[in-house]
Amino acid sequence: MDILIKKINNQFIFYDKEIEIDIEELFLKGDFQNQKKDNVTLINDNKWIKKHYLRKGLMSFLGDLYMYKSVKNTRSYKEFSLLNSLYKKEFPTCKPIMGWITRNLVTYTADLIMEYIPSVDLKTYILQSKINEKDWYLIGKLIFKLHKQNIFHGDLNITNILVNEKNMEDKFLLIDFDKSKRKFLIDNTDRNINLERIAKSLKKNNLFDKNNFNKILEGYYISS
Repeated sequence: MDILIKKINNQFIFYDKEIEIDIEELFLKGDFQNQKKDNVTLINDNKWIKKHYLRKGLMSFLGDLYMYKSVKNTRSYKEFSLLNSLYKKEFPTCKPIMGWITRNLVTYTADLIMEYIPSVDLKTYILQSKINEKDWYLIGKLIFKLHKQNIFHGDLNITNILVNEKNMEDKFLLIDFDKSKRKFLIDNTDRNINLERIAKSLKKNNLFDKNNFNKILEGYYISS
C-alpha cells in the first residue's frame, strides 16, 4: 500500500510514502494548520490548498462533524486515496499532499492538503468568453479519461472543472472527488448520470448551449 497512516495523539495523518517532504515534521510544527474553518483556504505561501470538510444541505446543522468508523472510511482518506491513485496515473488533477482526521470520541473532523494550480473554474472561463469549440470536445475527452479509470465523479459540475491556460497539454483538470467512487466497471447508467450532471450545471447557470454540449458528447464517445 502506497499510503501511510500515522497516529499522533487524537489525530490520524496519511500521505504517500514516496512524497519527498517530511510530512510528520511539518504537521507537528503546525504548517498545515490555520484557525479558519472555511471549506477551502490557501496555505504555504499559496502553494497548497487546505480543504476542511463541512456538511451541506439538510445536515449542515452538524457543521464539520462526522461519525467515526475507521480511518479508511473517513471522507478525507477516501478522497486522498482516489486523488493519489489518479495523480500517479497522470490523470489531470491536483496533487494530493496529505490528509488527516481529528477524532473526538464518536465523531471526527477531516482535512486534506493539495497542491494549488493557478487556474479558473469552467464557469468563470465560459463567462470570460474564452471557451472555443475544441475546448468543449476536450472536456468530453477528460470525462471519458476519468471513466476509463472506472471512477464515478460524485459532483461533476462546471465549478469542479478547472482551466489551466498555461498548460495546453492538460488544459482542463477535474477536482473535488469527495463522494466519488471507484467502481468495478463504469456502465451506461454511470456515464449518463455524470454527463447529465454537467448539462444540469450548465443549465442552472444559464450557460447551456445544445451545440456545445453535443461537442462534449462527441469528445466523450469518440474517445471510447
